[in-house]
Parts: sequence; structure tokens; C-alpha cells
Amino acid sequence: MATMITAECINCGACEPECPNNAISQGDPVYVIDPILCTECVGFHDYEACAAVCPVDCCVTDPNNVETEEVLIARARSLHQDVDFGESFQSRFRKAQPEEGAAVTAATQKASTKAATVAVPTEQKAPPPPKPAAAPVAAKPAPPQAVQKPAPQVKNESKPKKTFPNELPVSFEEISNQYRSSGSLAKGLGKFLVLFLQPVLGALPHQTKKQLEVAVQSPFFSAAGSTGLNILHNAVLYPLVCMGVAIILHGPEVLFSQDINMYIFIGILLAVAEGVYRLKDGIFRVKPAEEMTFPASVYGVALGIILQPVLERQTGMIRDVPIPVDGFYSKGFVEKLERERRYGNVYTVEDRGGAFLLQMEFPRWVPDIGLPSRSQLPDEMPDYDYDLALKNGQFIVKGKLTDERVRKISSSVGAFPPEFTTVIPLQERVLGFAHHFANKLLQVFLLKDKGSHGERIYR
Repeated sequence: MATMITAECINCGACEPECPNNAISQGDPVYVIDPILCTECVGFHDYEACAAVCPVDCCVTDPNNVETEEVLIARARSLHQDVDFGESFQSRFRKAQPEEGAAVTAATQKASTKAATVAVPTEQKAPPPPKPAAAPVAAKPAPPQAVQKPAPQVKNESKPKKTFPNELPVSFEEISNQYRSSGSLAKGLGKFLVLFLQPVLGALPHQTKKQLEVAVQSPFFSAAGSTGLNILHNAVLYPLVCMGVAIILHGPEVLFSQDINMYIFIGILLAVAEGVYRLKDGIFRVKPAEEMTFPASVYGVALGIILQPVLERQTGMIRDVPIPVDGFYSKGFVEKLERERRYGNVYTVEDRGGAFLLQMEFPRWVPDIGLPSRSQLPDEMPDYDYDLALKNGQFIVKGKLTDERVRKISSSVGAFPPEFTTVIPLQERVLGFAHHFANKLLQVFLLKDKGSHGERIYR
């Protein structure tokens, strides 16, 4: 058994149902893998299923207990005697064989080339024949390189042209032009109120302010600007609150005594301390404003809970992008978000009146897994193939990594499934959809069923 579960396991249970051998069970304190039952998924998959679904990458290789493919497939045949694995069974060990064969072929070609070049000086009487012989040998490596380069371009061009059942006979751009606004905050009185109330709305949690920033679509409102105005607002509000406390404790006459100065000073001190904490990313970590996280004020969380139902209706945002690691900033934060993309979890759903707008981010970067072959892989993730389906009041997105060079590493690194399926429940009946895919972003307009009028226009 070359797979083990480390102490970083969070007991999510995602790996247990994926094991084809029932080798994973709940242990104390974390899940464990039975070495007698584990076959590293040899015979069933070309990757390790537990490592593929683990959200914290704790299904790793055990360096003290490594087994060969022959031992693992023999165990699989013993455990599943009713299954005929044959000789072409799936195994992550076999993915490296084509490259090894290619390397042997390349080495053979190089050796033959060297032999030809050595033979040229020995046969000085006939110099012309070696030259024609050398030309074809040199020309052979060129065609594969020329064929490999345009291949990704053809794939990238073909993806936006895919069509699926229930897809509307109108273009994505046409529907996008028809359903521009995501809510009443993008115009009119709603937009004016948001801009006017910035000093108060700046107290809200960071994600709520970013949601408002997208909904308002104005250069005069931003999470950073509203937070700054709220800090100034609190520099006045907190001393006034402290003065109110002083009146409750000592009576109105305290306003005309020297004691009130202490309460005013306490209020200013609280406002400054809170402001420094809320701007800590910029003060202590020297981050630009667009990368900073602006926490809520003392009363901002309660205000956010009160306003959240109203904001959801006005902005049209039904589902926002999840935060993989709240408050954590480093290279690891980006990796966690990228991991969520590989699971199909980074998407938003927006209500635009007569249609829903789904925007899903596909994986952008190949994981840095520290393998020797990593330098031979691209940094940018190749485009996934995808399928879309509208079924039983749900919209289903399936993504599949087709590049074999990158796909083969999914069996060597955790939290890197070669494919994902995301099921998105819909709040209203949908007639059909139109989609667009470019730059690792899938956008889908799901047209709501507004009766026979909608069917007459779009069907």
C-alpha cells in the first residue's frame, strides 16, 4: 500500500465512498486506509480516487511501503474475482510507458544519426550519398513539432461552437444585450442611495461590499473607498456613543464637566484602533487596495445580516464565489482557489430578471507538484472539454481534462481530479440556455419560462 492518510485529514468523508475496494474507514482521530484492501485504484482508474477528491491533499504516498503494479493488480483480482480486468486494465503506472517508449525511440534515432555521421568521414570516396541520407534524418523530428503546435489552437477555436440539447437558437450576445441589469442598484434611486450611504455601508463585511461594488457599477463606489469613509464616520460616531454612555451613568450635567473629555478620548481611541485593524493589510503587509480585505466594523456584521435579504433581491446575486481560506493571504490562498476551480466550485449565479446568468471559472494553472517532469508541462492549464445539460430543474456542468500530458499527473497529486461535475439547482423553470466559453470562463444565460410568449420567441 503506497497511499496513506496524514494527520491533516479533516474527516470530511469525501474519500470513503470513492474507494472501489472499501479500504477506507473512519479511524481515531482521522480516516485510515487498510493496506490489505488498498490497490491504489489499479484496475479501476488511471488515478487514485481518494487523492483526487481530498480537499486538503492529505492522501499521499507512503515512502515506507511502496508496491508494484503487479502486486496491486493481483490484489485487485483477488478481492474482485467476479471482475475480468484483462491485460489492458487501467493503472496510473501505465501512463508513463508511452513517454518512455517515445524516449527510447528518440534515443534510437539519435544513436542512428550519430552512426550515420560517424560513417561519413570513413567513406570519403562517396560524399554525396551521406548528405541525402542525413537530410531525411534531420527532417524527421521537424514534422511532429509542426503538428503539435497548431493542435491546441484548433481545440480552442472549436470549444465556443459546441451546442447542446435545450440550447436556444439565439446567440449569447443577443441575450446578453437584452438582460444587462442585474438589479435595481445599477441605476436610479437605488444607485443614488448606495452612493449617499457609503459612510454607513462601509461598515459591512468585505464580501458584501464587493457584491455591492459589482452591482452598482460606479467608479464612485468601492469596497476600499466606502471603508475609508466609514472609518471617518466612526471617528465621530464612537465618541458620540461614549458621550451617551456618560449621560446614562452620570446624568446630563456630565456634558458640562471635565469628565466628558475622558469619554470622548475613549471613543476616538476605539475608532482609531478599529480603523488600524481594518486597514492592517495595507499598513502591515503593504498590499495595494485591490488586494486588501476590509473587515466589518463592530456593528457591521449585524448590519450585514439585516440588509442581506434586501441586498440579494436588489443586486440579483444568488450565489457568490466561495472563499476557500478566509483571511489567509499567501501563495497558498491562490492555490486553494485554483483547487476549487478544479472541482467546479468557483461560479456565481445572478438573477437578471427574465434570465439567470451563470459564470463559472475553469482551472487556469497547472499545479506546481514538484515532479521532475513538471518543467516539461505548461504553466497555463489547457482548456477543458465540457458538457452542459438542463435536466429536472437543474443545470449540470461537466468538465473534463483531455490533455494527456497534464491529465496523467492527476494520479500523482491530491485534489486534482481529471474531471468534475457541478449540479446547480434552479429557483425557477427554465426554457433553455445560451452559452459562451473563452479565456477559461464559461458564461451561460438560462432563460426563464415566462409562458407561451417566451416559447414563441425562442423556440
